[in-house]
Amino acid sequence: MQKFDAKTVALAGTNLIEASAGTGKTYTLAELYLRLVMEQDLAVDKILVVTYTRAATEELRDRLRQKLVDARDELIKGDATLLSKGSVPFYKLTLAIQSFDQAAIYTIHGFCQRVLTDFAFESGLRFDVSLMGDEVDILQSVTDDFWRCEVHKMSDDFSAYLLSRGETPEKLLQSVRSLIGKPYLHYLPLPEIDLDRFHATVNEQFKQVKAVWLEEQDHVVAILQNKELLNGNKYRKTSVEKWLIQLVAMLELDSVPAKLMDNFDRFTPTKLEDALKKGQQLPELTFWSACELLMDAQTQLQTARDVQLQNLRLALLSYINQKVPEQKQQQQVQSYDDLLINLERALNAEQGDVLVEQLREQYQAALIDEFQDTDQVQYDSFSRIYAKSGLPTFYVGDPKQAIYSFRGADVFTYLHAKSEAEIEHTLGTNWRSHPHLVTAVNSLFERRDKPFVYEQIPFIAVGAAREQEPALQVDEGDDAAMQLLWAASAKAITKKDMGLLAATATANEIARLLNLAQQGKARLKVDEEFRALSGGDIAVLVRNHRQAQEIQQSLHLRGINSVQQGRENVFATPEAMLLERLLLAVAEPNNESRVCAVLISPLFGLSAADLYELQQQEQDWLQQLDFFHDLHQMWLKQGFMTMFRYILVAKTVQQRLLAMPNGERRLTNLTHLAELIQDFCSRQKSTTDAVLNWLASHRLAQDGDDETAQLRLESDEQLVKIITIHKSKGLEYPIVFCPYLWNANLRSAKDDVVRFHDPEHNNAAHVAFVEPALTYAREQVQQEELAEDLRLLYVALTRARERCIIAWGAAKSVEDSALFQLLHPTISSVDNAVMSADMQQLTEDHAPLMSVTALTEQARINLTEVDDDGVQLAARKFAGNIARPWRIGSFSALTAGHDAELPDYDAYSAAELKLQAENRVQHSQDRFGFPRGAQAGTCLHTMFELWDFNVDDQAGLQHLVTRTLSQYGFEQRWQPVVCQWLTEIVNTRFSADSDFCLASLQPAQRLDEMSFYFPVAQLSVQKLKKQLLPHLNDGDVLHTLMAQLDFYDLSGFMKGFIDLVYEDQGRFYVVDYKSNFLGYVADDYDVSALGEAMLSHAYPLQYLIYSLALHRYLRLRVPDYDPDLHFGGVYYLFLRGMHPDWAQSGVYADRPSAALLDALDALLQGAES
Repeated sequence: MQKFDAKTVALAGTNLIEASAGTGKTYTLAELYLRLVMEQDLAVDKILVVTYTRAATEELRDRLRQKLVDARDELIKGDATLLSKGSVPFYKLTLAIQSFDQAAIYTIHGFCQRVLTDFAFESGLRFDVSLMGDEVDILQSVTDDFWRCEVHKMSDDFSAYLLSRGETPEKLLQSVRSLIGKPYLHYLPLPEIDLDRFHATVNEQFKQVKAVWLEEQDHVVAILQNKELLNGNKYRKTSVEKWLIQLVAMLELDSVPAKLMDNFDRFTPTKLEDALKKGQQLPELTFWSACELLMDAQTQLQTARDVQLQNLRLALLSYINQKVPEQKQQQQVQSYDDLLINLERALNAEQGDVLVEQLREQYQAALIDEFQDTDQVQYDSFSRIYAKSGLPTFYVGDPKQAIYSFRGADVFTYLHAKSEAEIEHTLGTNWRSHPHLVTAVNSLFERRDKPFVYEQIPFIAVGAAREQEPALQVDEGDDAAMQLLWAASAKAITKKDMGLLAATATANEIARLLNLAQQGKARLKVDEEFRALSGGDIAVLVRNHRQAQEIQQSLHLRGINSVQQGRENVFATPEAMLLERLLLAVAEPNNESRVCAVLISPLFGLSAADLYELQQQEQDWLQQLDFFHDLHQMWLKQGFMTMFRYILVAKTVQQRLLAMPNGERRLTNLTHLAELIQDFCSRQKSTTDAVLNWLASHRLAQDGDDETAQLRLESDEQLVKIITIHKSKGLEYPIVFCPYLWNANLRSAKDDVVRFHDPEHNNAAHVAFVEPALTYAREQVQQEELAEDLRLLYVALTRARERCIIAWGAAKSVEDSALFQLLHPTISSVDNAVMSADMQQLTEDHAPLMSVTALTEQARINLTEVDDDGVQLAARKFAGNIARPWRIGSFSALTAGHDAELPDYDAYSAAELKLQAENRVQHSQDRFGFPRGAQAGTCLHTMFELWDFNVDDQAGLQHLVTRTLSQYGFEQRWQPVVCQWLTEIVNTRFSADSDFCLASLQPAQRLDEMSFYFPVAQLSVQKLKKQLLPHLNDGDVLHTLMAQLDFYDLSGFMKGFIDLVYEDQGRFYVVDYKSNFLGYVADDYDVSALGEAMLSHAYPLQYLIYSLALHRYLRLRVPDYDPDLHFGGVYYLFLRGMHPDWAQSGVYADRPSAALLDALDALLQGAES
């Protein structure tokens, strides 16, 4: 492996660069990118750059662009006349910078999606497939189908076995979840089993035990109760009596139970002989051996059932592999794993060679970042594209930082790729950390041969580029770069006590440093200037949320604020449960027990006494229940997020949560959950029941692989950071605390299904289900987990720039931890004397780089409050004017202040509201009595949109009305009323001079819900009046409206929807349906009444906008378009007033002139007359 030089390395072939922590990996990528642009003449869209997270992609994009800008600036600095001389390098860089938006910089999934979309024909895949971030719903649905189809067919015995294990569809899916989407796995075969034979043996032996019991029960009881024979501590009288009762109950059964009674082994010779008193001999009874034979037979049957369960899991996996793709194809969706698999399959399919050639032409160089996080499918794809192509390909990674196996990353695939690389390089200089800290880390990992377990992952010590002068200056206390706080103990310290010691010492040291900073005694050099150390310069690295909470609580007790970030799932937080309770209460506002549960939660903050007092005041309690009914309606009509935000404001939830301990964390979790629910609603348009089911399923699943559900950082202030080691990868901090490196975290070896890499088969990934393979697999997994924990340790120790403080001690199970392997390489279990000697030797060998300090119980050190000298701060009053930004507007936005085009059905003016208040009577069941409001208006609009007016199909109309009424929540008693009403509307003539009515419209003559979207340049009330008034007469309704208009200025776009555009005799008309209630008789809908209603709602402005939209539409589509010939005008149909016998009641008509439309058109395009 050779030292890497980005400025001289050959830009050709397959290269692998191993970049240790802090060695300038991003700088290296930027240098290579610049050379590819300058030396290979590659455009930015020809250089493929791939990394593994969206955040890393954005950061890399910024760094690469900045590299190009810096290079161009350096050229100009060297020769300011380059532009006039026509410098080729200058123009290359300028072109690359200007076209950087087209740069091919992707996440691995983004790259796969781009290829599958751009080369859909070559890949043989659809390009209109949506991407789903979480496939748990589909997987669970398919698993539920499998359970119904397959498990219900199983024998009663096996069903009882599953029940005894507590198996459910969810648990069955979870057991194979990590195997889904991994086509490279090799499954070890399961043995054939003869369950009938095992059952027969157990049943026969059970009969034998029953028979012998009848003959020998008196002797059995006497022996078990003989105090001279058996040890009374092992066979207590009360216990023996209980066992005998359980035995008799079991032996009275007709057949052997799925599980023998607890403590049945107490009747076997092995247990009895172990309990014999000294000098005693167990009397021989056939019953003892019969019980032992039954236990042996039951154990063999249990093993056979375990194999049967594993077969069931394999069958589920096969079923999922078959059915899930079918489900996804039906729903036209694919997951992130599907992207990887589909690309790999496409590259190796019949048209694979063609696709490879096109990709090599499209992407003529590749820079693959974070390559240690690859897997078999990803590497196979890159290798298929670039192997032996000669194209410059650079894989950049660090196997010592491969810590994401839980996400599917496979370090063995990296090692395989390393063996296939044409050239291997290494970056050997650390630019991040102080030289003392670099040397200390080197010394730790050099204490043991093969510090990362596998020979293929060697530790190569790196040099330090920084100067010796420390950027951190602390005037008091230990100044070693690596400090170990050692808790010595003659016997192993419990994990609880060690955790308390570590958290206390960590919090105290942070308080000490921040107190010194306030006194000017702790400083940090930033940009060549020293400033006081702050909480934001300190990070505490943990493994899980429990440890993070322990640290945060310790800091809080000392008055130190902190924030935490990890990979824990937000659905596993208490806030998820609180939100579920809230939504259940909103969904069922009549369920008072649900309402009570929410009221006494932290969201509403009532105590039990408060709740009791509230319930005693009938009026107040009814008002509270009404509040939840209002929330229910708000959710149905305006959506989840509107309802959620209303609760936050109305019940001051934010203030209440923030006042609680850990309040920022609570509020962050709550709003995070709300955003996830809103995202689900926006994708699914879901009912309240669907949302509740979705939330409940996610609370049960708590899928750790879903990045969208991982806990967010609750604040970006200069506070102490508490972060998981996994999340800290790629980050750096001046001071890092590692309080929990003594706590081992071995997991997977306990699973029933074990995935491992088999060294006997070139470390290929295998899956073991049964013994003896399980034992072998677990041994390999334990080694793999130790190796990954060592890599995780390396990540933790390389996050610090100036100082790293580690808590260490002779804690229980510390020998399983990664750091134990390095600090104590000569022992394999806790030995306080040896461990103390090792710590002493560290101090002697590596002072002053490393220090060891005794970790003992400490008094609390609190953060000193800063005296602000009584300065009173207040926000300055704002007296300026904030201009409205560019936005999208509509008629509703102009007249009602909405941000989008909203339904204006049944919008009431003050006069109409007064009319309703004065004349609210129980009216007959007719058009006037039909419900009012936006919901009713939407319901009627839907019917008009879906109904073919020209067809006399009463059965079809009845079906449409019935379905639509049900859809919008109206009672079916309105069905005959609405059917008759609609029939009367469509048969009402629009004009006394014409026979035209809606019933005469053919489908080809109508266009429903025509949308429009056009640009608007600086529209204001003043400009509108100035432009339009010259084209209006004094008596025009539009002229009258102009005096009333008032709206915010609009620059951007105008959008909207026209209910109906129709053509009649060569002319085109605008129709808008209005369900406004104006009164109970036909005269309430005459011309004068309609005019007042039109003005009160500014409808003339609406139809002027609609007319312009149609005017523009026709101008583009009708040959020789002339508005005087082709534009017919507008009709506003007030539906409650339309009847064939009432003349033109309910019909409002107008026809804006061509000159008026042209004037408005010019104004919106920025031209004024």
